[in-house]
Amino acid sequence: MLIHPDDAKRLGLSDGDRVKVVSATNPSGVWDLGNGVRKAMIGTVRLTQTIMPGVVTFTLGHGHWATGARDAIIDGQVVKGDPRRARGLHANAAMWVDPYLGNTCMIDPVGGSVSFYDTRVNLVKI
Repeated sequence: MLIHPDDAKRLGLSDGDRVKVVSATNPSGVWDLGNGVRKAMIGTVRLTQTIMPGVVTFTLGHGHWATGARDAIIDGQVVKGDPRRARGLHANAAMWVDPYLGNTCMIDPVGGSVSFYDTRVNLVKI
């Protein structure tokens, strides 16, 4: 995950540190995948001057914990998963969710985007 060096200094983080992503709607920083599997939202800090201070970002697609990562049964046959596919960070479970609907992300009424851009998160060094 990318953060500005000023934020890293304020948080006591260095390039390469491992952190857990937590938010108001996911204070445990753990994603319940709904199939008996829980995955912590843990990533590696990368410092860059190219991001605005106060912003945290991660690239989508570098954290995929489902398809191909675990064994699956298809037509009665076990198709072996590859645990290497279950690496990386995917922090969607930290996104700001609607307090009334529950597991539904808040939506920007102007742009129609989900709460990718306005979810406040904390990084907890592990």
